[in-house]
Amino acid sequence: GGVGGGAGGGAANGGRGGRYRVSGTPPPGRNGHTATLACGCSRTRGGEGGPEAAGVNELEDDVEGLGGGVGVGTDESDDARIIVIGGWLGTGPLAASDMHVLDLSGGPENLRWFQPPVRGTPPGPCNMHSADYVASLGEIYVFRGGNGREYLNDLHALDASTYEWRRVATRGSAPQPRANHSSAVLDETSELFIFGGWNGRERLNDIHVLDTKTGTWTKPDVAGDKPYPRAGMTLTALRGRLYLFGGSGTSSRCFQDLQILDRKQMAWLNVMEVKDTAVSPNSSSHSSSSPAVASQHSHVGGQQQQSSGDDEMDARDGGSGWGGPAGDSDQMKLSDWRHHHHPPSTSGYGSAFASNPNDEGVIPTVFIQGKGPGRRAGHTATAVNRHIFVFGGSCGSDYLNDFFALDTDTVPVVFANRPTSLQLFDRRLWNFCNHEEFSDVTFLVEGRRVHGHRLVLSLASDCFRAMFATYDVDGAGGAERTGFRESSSDSEIEIPNCSYEAFISMLEYIYSGRAPEIGILPPATVDAVAGPDVGEHGRGIERGIERIVDVLELADQFFLEHLKQLCEQSLCPAVNADTCEYFLQVAQKTNAMQLEAVCRHFMRNRDDTSNFLA
Repeated sequence: GGVGGGAGGGAANGGRGGRYRVSGTPPPGRNGHTATLACGCSRTRGGEGGPEAAGVNELEDDVEGLGGGVGVGTDESDDARIIVIGGWLGTGPLAASDMHVLDLSGGPENLRWFQPPVRGTPPGPCNMHSADYVASLGEIYVFRGGNGREYLNDLHALDASTYEWRRVATRGSAPQPRANHSSAVLDETSELFIFGGWNGRERLNDIHVLDTKTGTWTKPDVAGDKPYPRAGMTLTALRGRLYLFGGSGTSSRCFQDLQILDRKQMAWLNVMEVKDTAVSPNSSSHSSSSPAVASQHSHVGGQQQQSSGDDEMDARDGGSGWGGPAGDSDQMKLSDWRHHHHPPSTSGYGSAFASNPNDEGVIPTVFIQGKGPGRRAGHTATAVNRHIFVFGGSCGSDYLNDFFALDTDTVPVVFANRPTSLQLFDRRLWNFCNHEEFSDVTFLVEGRRVHGHRLVLSLASDCFRAMFATYDVDGAGGAERTGFRESSSDSEIEIPNCSYEAFISMLEYIYSGRAPEIGILPPATVDAVAGPDVGEHGRGIERGIERIVDVLELADQFFLEHLKQLCEQSLCPAVNADTCEYFLQVAQKTNAMQLEAVCRHFMRNRDDTSNFLA
């Protein structure tokens, strides 16, 4: 719902916020003015102490509250009012200097416009200025901006109860004269922030801070990447942060980026867009999958040609919750635009951006989800509880009436991105290969001890499992035997007719799941295997083949079928006229059916190959 009504008459409207009526004489038509909410309650800006439910219905509750003004009709807002100051009336050499008040204390059915008598020294004509309510002082601070003829930087305060003006005496270096800037007051610190604007020569991106308690201007050293210079943007204070959105840059090119200034760190945060979401805004449960980072959003829309329609920002699902265009419907439509402040810190999509929390100077990353507003300037942004509502604006010749909401404090996404137990086994098991720690079996291979773990070996090989299994010999709980051994007291198991290197290769495969480093013979070197004068290179290939054959025999003996296939892959390139008979015997001995098939294929086609080469 809005604030309206004809001059001197009443107006009524029905909407989601209920009916409201406006009496009194509204201000004449204008632009470049300010409209500031002032009230004495602690929830003036939707801040601390207000009860907030964590459910998804809160967004709708916040929108309901906009029906006749924030908190209208509640006991906490009996003195609430909206104060309209200045603006451009479309005629005359200077901007307007008038002030109009909309009284909200009567509730939505008794809204009333009036023009209070002027007290004190008013600022004079104001256009494209800023006006912010300082709750701790009960005053509205007006940073002058322009008067229609020149750019100004004088500061004035209006007592929101008595409507008396005063010139604010300050010290320190004040911002240079400018207009079409943005400003906001942090209720937590009672500080007034001024950002950017136009000084008649160039657009600005500087930050100035006024301590309203002492009247001192400072220009802080702000960490992080600065936003591009701009004018016509919004700056919205909420829970210790300032949210900067949109604005126009050089050549009137509009922005669509969201920038976040954290007061505690005094830094522009890293803002990242997220394409996919693990969270549906209408769902109470969260998937364990992680969203994917689309792009860094610090300067999205920066220095880009203003556009509309198909050129607007791609849709984003989930994350921080923006709202969509309202269209012609009386019911406001909100699309999803939310942010998450905490990226996953180990694996998953956030690993590339994770940082050590103990590192100094690390700037946090905020992840944004959902479709945000397109490029625009001259729009409005209003904080209600944890949401920021953005309406309208323009980009070039396009004047907008769409409506978006940003949820700045979503329910944290619960990730399941730590390694599973099986992943930990895969990573760590290799470290125990032939290692005495937790070893409960020892093998003797060519007189050398090899350490193993019965459980690991039994899981990989049914042969090892049978070897280690104990069973009752007489069925009466008497003597026991352990597999192929006479007694379970045997501390060492001898492996005959096996090389130490081959046994270690088999053990490495069992503990890692990876192919042992026994090499795959390239076809170009196969011919070097044959002949009496093989040379050192040929002898090396022969030794490699012998080792692969040894591992193949062990793989067959201990029922390691995958390892057997890896050995077959290594031996098949070496099948030729001189090795075929030998490999066929090895294949038949070890039940290596793939190797046997390759050998028989070679034998069937040997004569054809020889004739072709001849």
